[in-house]
Amino acid sequence: MLTRIDHIGIACFDLDKTVEFYRATYGFEVFHTEVNEEQGVREAMLKINETSDGGASYLQLLEPTREDSAVGKWLAKNGEGVHHIAFGTADVDGAAEDIRRKGVRVLYDEPRRGSMGSRITFLHPKDCHGVLTELVTAAPPDATDH
Repeated sequence: MLTRIDHIGIACFDLDKTVEFYRATYGFEVFHTEVNEEQGVREAMLKINETSDGGASYLQLLEPTREDSAVGKWLAKNGEGVHHIAFGTADVDGAAEDIRRKGVRVLYDEPRRGSMGSRITFLHPKDCHGVLTELVTAAPPDATDH
């Protein structure tokens, strides 16, 4: 079962400049930063609010670290903007399997490591009305490293 909007991923050319825009314009502060070598991105998570299930909702700003990464290719084709939406779930494996049985293509056979130690998978945008959709199970609170 999906419980919340975990984050909205926004692709950008300059992470520092984009973070500053969201800080100066909306007052959002960086909660977490990391480089995900597997995904080929440098990212910043800006916490928007806490949620009733103990999680939170974020904006995830993504700058590619290499042109051949998924975000790098997407930026080259589309420019800056909303890249994906992510829904939180307590069980990414179960949620992905339930959705797969409904005929939606799940892009990873097994969930991968995501931001802040989470487990993630993606759904094919052509099966989701043009929206790249991510499923996220957050890491346990004691495993999160800011």
